[in-house]
Amino acid sequence: MDGIVARTAPSSGESLVDRAGLLTAIAGSVLLLISAVNLFVPADKVGLSKPSCTGSRTLKANYIGITAGEFGNNSRSGPARHYPANGRFSADCSIGFSEYCIGDPILDSSGSSDQQQWFTSRWLRVAKQPTGWKSSFAKYLSGETSEPQFISDAYVTPESNYEDLPLAPPANCPSSYRAPSRAKLKEFDSARQALTATADHAVNIGFAVWLPPGQGFREPGSYLPIYDPSLPAAQNPGAVPSQRGNTKSVTWTYSKSLLPRLSTQRPGGSAAKASVVVMAIPCIADNLPADVSTAAVATFDIASGENPVRQSKNSAGYDMQTLARAACQANI
Repeated sequence: MDGIVARTAPSSGESLVDRAGLLTAIAGSVLLLISAVNLFVPADKVGLSKPSCTGSRTLKANYIGITAGEFGNNSRSGPARHYPANGRFSADCSIGFSEYCIGDPILDSSGSSDQQQWFTSRWLRVAKQPTGWKSSFAKYLSGETSEPQFISDAYVTPESNYEDLPLAPPANCPSSYRAPSRAKLKEFDSARQALTATADHAVNIGFAVWLPPGQGFREPGSYLPIYDPSLPAAQNPGAVPSQRGNTKSVTWTYSKSLLPRLSTQRPGGSAAKASVVVMAIPCIADNLPADVSTAAVATFDIASGENPVRQSKNSAGYDMQTLARAACQANI
């Protein structure tokens, strides 16, 4: 018939190509959907000992911790107890955090004992999707709120390296709480056998000692906290008494902790000079020193006189960060 074009049936090869294209398109859509879901309702980070808490994520978070409250953890809109609670996370699950602020000091019961008492002034900010459509999509899919949420570090058990968490910029933290300033180490008090340091805004101050090589110590190069398990918390590193105005004193039992470490065969005999390096540094929490720029360091001769004598020149060769960690060490 004129004007009528007959249609030919597709070949089997063309049909297979069309089906393959359709399957490829479907697979691509599924992968895109999975990628979107994993972005906003992400799978747990590999190796977590506890699953992620509902409404939080652990992938690509700077720090991961486990909720330590017996019945879970409240979050607050700012880094202090006077901020309103704005969320609750279940007990014994993992939360990802992006940064921290200095805030309201909270007693850390897990790091405290009869011999040491520690407060943590670090408040952890829960990791969030960026503000905008990503944040809205995450709220719709996983219940993640865009409002800032803070949890005290005292109620979080570390699951990753807590030193990887950065301090938030000032715009993200209230100005009413300040990081500790540089410590000042006073002269040794021979009557009390005590070391004393001061640091503005410090809630804890830690003390440690380094044993330089060439002084006759049997373990040269050692980093040791200044700590005595026979003494109460008030005489060991840790919490700064509020009534003493940023001042912390510790009893330095060097005669039983350091002098026995000297070799009896060292040059010059038992009365020869033996220098050690002492550090005092504010601690943001137990096991977490403030920036090493806040440390006070002095060198003492502990062996050639009745009491330690501060030297005019400091010994060199130690690692500041290692000595700072020793000073803030808890659960020794």
